[in-house]
Amino acid sequence: MSVENNQIAEPDTVQQRIIKKVFTVFVSLLACALYFHFFVNTASVEVELTVAQKTHFKIYWAKEGQVYSEENVAEAIATPERKHYSFFLTDIGKVAKLRIDTHEYTGEATLKGLVIRQEGWAPITLSTADQLGRLVPLQQVAESRIDYNGLWLKSSGNDSNFELLITPEKQRLDLGWLLLRLAAVAGMVYCVLHCAAPLAMNLRFVPVLLFGVWLLIITMAGISKENSHPDESAHLSAMAFYQDHWLPPPIDDPAIYNTFNAYGVSQLKTSDISYLFAGKIHTFVQTFGIPEYLSFRLFNVCLFGLIVLYTIRNRYARMVALPFLVSSQIWYTFSYCGPDAFALFFTFLATCEVINPNSLLHRYLKGDGWGAKLLGFVLLGVLLGIIFLLKANFLPFIVFFYLVLAVKVFFTEEFFWDKKAAIFRLLLITFVGLSICGVKVGADYLTNGFGSQGGITQLQDNLALPMYKSRTELQEKHVTLSPKARGVTLGQMLETDHFFEQIFRSSFGRFGSLTISATQVYYDLVRWSGVLLLTIVFAAIFRGGGLAGSGLALAALGLSGALLGALLYHFWTMDFQPEGRDLLSLMPIFGILYGWNHQAINRRVLIFGLTPMFLLAMYGFIFVALMHIPRVVVS
Repeated sequence: MSVENNQIAEPDTVQQRIIKKVFTVFVSLLACALYFHFFVNTASVEVELTVAQKTHFKIYWAKEGQVYSEENVAEAIATPERKHYSFFLTDIGKVAKLRIDTHEYTGEATLKGLVIRQEGWAPITLSTADQLGRLVPLQQVAESRIDYNGLWLKSSGNDSNFELLITPEKQRLDLGWLLLRLAAVAGMVYCVLHCAAPLAMNLRFVPVLLFGVWLLIITMAGISKENSHPDESAHLSAMAFYQDHWLPPPIDDPAIYNTFNAYGVSQLKTSDISYLFAGKIHTFVQTFGIPEYLSFRLFNVCLFGLIVLYTIRNRYARMVALPFLVSSQIWYTFSYCGPDAFALFFTFLATCEVINPNSLLHRYLKGDGWGAKLLGFVLLGVLLGIIFLLKANFLPFIVFFYLVLAVKVFFTEEFFWDKKAAIFRLLLITFVGLSICGVKVGADYLTNGFGSQGGITQLQDNLALPMYKSRTELQEKHVTLSPKARGVTLGQMLETDHFFEQIFRSSFGRFGSLTISATQVYYDLVRWSGVLLLTIVFAAIFRGGGLAGSGLALAALGLSGALLGALLYHFWTMDFQPEGRDLLSLMPIFGILYGWNHQAINRRVLIFGLTPMFLLAMYGFIFVALMHIPRVVVS
């Protein structure tokens, strides 16, 4: 049911018109600043490279007296099929030395040429024998020579690299041409904001922006190479199994061995049921003659499309979708095969049910007619059942979901006359949801019998790579496994291994197999823009959200901290692989929090804080992810 305000809007006051003008000017200037930083004040790199296998070409940079670090690196994924690569580096005027890692395998590679360009600075070119001779071998370079083909080298390990000392030379910057471009950027942004001002009412801009994001997701799904995303091969295999099956497979079925990853873990052995849905949808989509890799991805792409449609229809859905605008990492999860998009979609639906006073959930809890009772009993029970089956990192969302409902029932007047009946109905659909979980568990026992866990563990250990087997000696296991057992302290994980920085970066812009990253300045801009947005939201909630709103804000922060702490402990004791997608369950939590407190948060101030985050996310997705993801080769 639509909740749009059908009243005719009153004319703006003088103060409101001034605020609108100031906001429009601010965003225009912000766009100019972002353009100047990312496209004028950042160097671009063009590389001609020949490699024997898929690898990573990296360039580290450092100032005089500094050491190279993983925080200051840019890279491209190199393959034997390609020769030319381009990516962004940093402000070359602040750099004194570069470390060039040509490849990450033992063997040969040839660097034909390298050019670094930035406005206001003389190009740094390595193409002739004299220029390439400036490269000084540092590590694991067994042999090297320079001839008409470029710099040929043979590495003795997986980390061969050269150092290049540079002294950037300033050149005259064409200020007239620069000012003209900045004026064009400001003018375009000003016109868009001025013409789109009516979209601010009832958050109508949200579906417009989400539709643009959806087009980017479709592009990523269509052009990116198969298995160029996190664990996509394992997800594809699990989805393919359910093309012809409805029940989980026997643990000893050789037909599913291809679904086990390097750890000896199969996605078919998890409680997640997204693979069943995706497999059946794939079977239907294939009838249209769509390539297999894309037909699997279309399941997640269509889920985002449904979110867009829902936000067009319902204002409360737009409130829930606001957190979806702050990070390109969220959009990225909908562009490839994986269960995270499925989880976000169904928690999005549950969140809409919680904050919309006219939703099916509210009508069901109030006993609003037999239609609402019957549909609520079935549909809401199924929705909860799916959510209960999601990965463990969505447990904080489930806790917050029930906490908000408890506050509604016990501390608001909405259920003043129906508290006992509402609690009974909530328990009833919870029982239905738990029963659906029981059906999933029962299906596992039906195919494998009781007491199968020992057999599963043994099979996983047999199929895992040697460095991931439980019986392998600790010193021979993969270096990320069991940091605590290796003597690594929590302090070392935080300070030396940069746990929080890694989890932050992979939450706002690391793509591919976490190998495609933006520049340090990009992450700094995202960091401070995020701090600004969170300050605006929580300050408004604590100021005008009342006891219930403030209490829920504290609960949201507490659950966020608990999830982060649980992940830190897991990475410390099990496997140090921090990934931002483990924090995705916080998005619907903050959607509920905003929906509850939206009247306490000034819409214009919220848009003021949200705009930089969205612009940075757009930059990250377009100029980092789409430009550097391995692409499908069209023959």
